[in-house]
Amino acid sequence: MTVTRYDLKTSEATSEDWGAHSHSRVFRTSDDTDSKTALEIRALIAGGTGYGGIIAKTGGRLMIDSVIQGDPARVRTVQVRLIAEGLNTAEITIGLTEYARFTGEKVLVRVLSNHTMSPTPMYRTAPIVPTDVWAADGGTGYYNADAGIWNGATTSVPPLNTLQGTVSSPEGVESNNYRPPGDIGGTMVDWNGNPLSVGLTQIDFTVEVVRQGVHVSNLGTNVPGDVTILADTAGIGTRNQATFAGLAQGTIIYMGVQRVALDAEWYLAKYQFRAREDKHAKQVPRPTFGTRIGAMSYEGDPRSIRHIRGVYWQQPYLRGTDFNDLFETAEVTLINLA
Repeated sequence: MTVTRYDLKTSEATSEDWGAHSHSRVFRTSDDTDSKTALEIRALIAGGTGYGGIIAKTGGRLMIDSVIQGDPARVRTVQVRLIAEGLNTAEITIGLTEYARFTGEKVLVRVLSNHTMSPTPMYRTAPIVPTDVWAADGGTGYYNADAGIWNGATTSVPPLNTLQGTVSSPEGVESNNYRPPGDIGGTMVDWNGNPLSVGLTQIDFTVEVVRQGVHVSNLGTNVPGDVTILADTAGIGTRNQATFAGLAQGTIIYMGVQRVALDAEWYLAKYQFRAREDKHAKQVPRPTFGTRIGAMSYEGDPRSIRHIRGVYWQQPYLRGTDFNDLFETAEVTLINLA
């Protein structure tokens, strides 16, 4: 079998979409001794012997006369079309893709965000929001926030229940100015113990990066992916123990990750986060025991609307991780710029 191959340079095409480079190589072959079907030619191309010097295994690299072409581009499609021009002539189109992240050209990071006003039941506006103190949970990669910072048992920065709005005896707990220990401060906006719906800024943002998943190499060996599913999902439901994306520690929750298939082993990882200025804590009213009704009259309010004396924080998210660990150093740099 003698196969003649022509490289149709004028039929080549290339394109780029957010770092994904797509190429197509077109060849024309003629066999002067044998007549083969398109399926037979396709099988030879995908096999170890090749056809007309072309070896193109899907997911592998294109080889022409035993020389790798366009490394690290990978073969994605192989199309064989028999044409009625010349003896046993076929047109072979090889589709390849490569990603800029793996050619050293650029880091592929995209940050999409949605900034909204989130109606939130509140008893106080402009409350004291403490700064978390985190302790590493051994070598697990997790951190535990000090619950005492939120309930007043531990002095926070800024501290809860400062001198502003507190009184001591002889006025005691019956004073209009009284705030119990651990109170969150701020301006009272509840009416007769009912919270007011107040809009707080909420940022939902997604960080998209290109990843390489588990795949089989040209040599037939199993190659692990860049990031395991366990590593991607371990921190879901935690708050950021460290500054991330330019936002202060404790303000972000890791909501989850979605993997969207690209080409074969490549996928787009979409990491989803939510940031809130209240650090995702809830305002909880606690009427002060030993007083008349646990509420107080608002000074100077002619409507005589009464307000809860003691309002506390309930922080349901005391587990933390460092979100920067989800990404490579170069990716973190771009995320912070966004």
